[in-house]
Amino acid sequence: MLKPVEMRELKIVTLEDYVDGVIKRIDALGSVHLADIKELLGDWEGLIEPSKADAVLIKSSELLARIDNLIALLRPAEGAKKSLKEMLFKAPEEEKGEKIRVEEIRLEEIEKEFSGLEHIVTTLIDENETLKEELSNTKELSGVLKILEDFSVDLDFVGEHEFISVYTGKLPSMNLDVLESTLDAVVGGNHFVVSKKIVEGEGEESFAFALIVTLKKDKEEVGRALSRLNFEFWQPPEHVPNRTKDAIAGASAGMKRLKGEIRDKEREIEEIRSEKLKHLLVMQELVQIEESKAKAKVLFGKSERVRVIEGWTPKKKVENVIEGISEETGGFSVVEVRAPKREDVQVPSLLNNPQIIKPFESTIKMYGHPLYKDIDPTLITTIMFPILFGLMFPDIGHGIFLLALGLALIFAFRGLGKEFRGMGVIIVLCGICSLISGALFGEFFGLSEYAHLLVHDSVGMSIPEMFVFEPLWFEPIPNVTAMFALTMLIGTLHMGLGLLLNGINKVSSRDMFGVIWEAVKIWCLFGTLYFLLLLLSSSLEGIDIGFAVFVVSVLSYIEPMAGIIILVALPVLILFAFKVVSELRHEKHGKEEKEEKRSGMDYLIILIDGVIDAVLENLFRFLANIVSYGRILALALCHAALMEVFILLAFMCWGSIAVIGPVIGIIVFVAGNGVVIVLEAIMAGIHTIRLHFYEWFTKFYEGGGVEFSPFRFRRSYTSNF
Repeated sequence: MLKPVEMRELKIVTLEDYVDGVIKRIDALGSVHLADIKELLGDWEGLIEPSKADAVLIKSSELLARIDNLIALLRPAEGAKKSLKEMLFKAPEEEKGEKIRVEEIRLEEIEKEFSGLEHIVTTLIDENETLKEELSNTKELSGVLKILEDFSVDLDFVGEHEFISVYTGKLPSMNLDVLESTLDAVVGGNHFVVSKKIVEGEGEESFAFALIVTLKKDKEEVGRALSRLNFEFWQPPEHVPNRTKDAIAGASAGMKRLKGEIRDKEREIEEIRSEKLKHLLVMQELVQIEESKAKAKVLFGKSERVRVIEGWTPKKKVENVIEGISEETGGFSVVEVRAPKREDVQVPSLLNNPQIIKPFESTIKMYGHPLYKDIDPTLITTIMFPILFGLMFPDIGHGIFLLALGLALIFAFRGLGKEFRGMGVIIVLCGICSLISGALFGEFFGLSEYAHLLVHDSVGMSIPEMFVFEPLWFEPIPNVTAMFALTMLIGTLHMGLGLLLNGINKVSSRDMFGVIWEAVKIWCLFGTLYFLLLLLSSSLEGIDIGFAVFVVSVLSYIEPMAGIIILVALPVLILFAFKVVSELRHEKHGKEEKEEKRSGMDYLIILIDGVIDAVLENLFRFLANIVSYGRILALALCHAALMEVFILLAFMCWGSIAVIGPVIGIIVFVAGNGVVIVLEAIMAGIHTIRLHFYEWFTKFYEGGGVEFSPFRFRRSYTSNF
């Protein structure tokens, strides 16, 4: 579990005639990660060349795009929104139905069948859209006709007459108020206006419909004035009766006819959807398979008659792959197996962790997927992440709440999906650690011995003894220095584990110089902790806590100056010497062909670089890293202090407001707990991730690897053929 699964590199050489069968067998095996031959051509010394996209890939991609588009058109619109109960508790329904067995995929036949269906569906949809547009226009016409009927105006009145011009149309309601004044300014009193507001969709701009009568001789001036007011002119359509009542009757009949035709079209579309959608999904899957096969071939190398396939498979699967390829090709293939080096960045990495800790892989991958040479930190993260979170969020009651929430995400809220179930596992472990830390530090929904004294001294009231838990260890607020020393020790152990893992990486790569380097860095790290604890030792004296007494007693056995020299100065000097020796070795290797002598400035630069690396990059960086773990103390104190504020407010309301005081106090207490749980849980989670990413991962973990992704066809509606 501490290393990605051991891989083997495969080089498969087979005849061109068998390549389709080999691809199918690789799909059936489901354990081969295909490599792009273009990145490995150097191993073949010009014997092969990369494959190119063929006509099948182009044709299948184009056909797949058309099928996707038609499926999108045929998929039913989302019905009524799911209730909150369904979204939370009802797991998504899986597609049911017997899978169709397909012996052979023929793109030509699929395209021919699809083209006929595509023509029928697109024609129906286009016709339906045309009918809907016509219905919308008819509804709009009917609305205008009803307004004209309210004005007692027939359609033949609209337009130009011998002496007058009659205009109809709509304009923004805000311009309706200035319409009269604008016309007065243009034509004086020689006009007549009647209007009615139009009720449109909610949130849309309000309009009004107006009928305007002016003298014909003022046509140009009136037209310009109305344009300035954003007046949209309306003219009666052709072939509409002049009498408004007859036109309304005709529009009503037209709407009835159009609605019937639309229903007929939608019924036809629904019949096709119910009969052909599943078949379309089968077509889509088959074309996707052909596209995947064609894309896979582009990754292969080729010569005149053979294809070369390269990839990786887990060591345990090698025999199955060899047997499967040999069986598929009847022995007309060669499979070469090679153990890749851990340092090879091209090798994909596969994590093999128990199901319970797999959710923490998502946290690891936020930083970067492990390289093949990396140690897989998932197991250690599963242990340390909840512990650090619990120390930042120590409360028995809040831990129980998180535990219940996590269990609900795992077992009850199945409608949220697999990702939330994984999150539930993380929350459960964090809740358990919060509960344990709360017991150690004596907090229960913020109620503690320190809060009890604070309430008594501030408002003269007492927290019931049944709600005050005696800490199994100590309370953080009255013992800040001891808590800070504890966080520094935890941080040192955490980072020391990271340096140890990096040393193990060096052992795996047989870099003995690197192993010694990491050992001295661990020495320097604990020397830095000694220096910081020495600074705090006077503050720890007199504190009646086993941990503080232990630290003081240990420090008392070491003479301070001797401890500084042995635990701090000496490892820094060794790191300096190592850095200088490393640079000199590098310089010598780089200049051995040039026969150039180093100047004094070259040596000076090497010495300065050694000082910077030993002092700044190690000692000072370790100082900053260890102090950074003080955020555990800061979050724990912040959690306790916030809860004490709400507890004080609750007791103040309880004692100062008659009758309803207790009710308000309980509300304040419950609301305060809710605020602190949400706020502090988020902050503790963020800072726990930060400690892992910046203080721990940087000691041993690189990330940026390629995730093992075996070649597989996606199958939901078809079976292997």
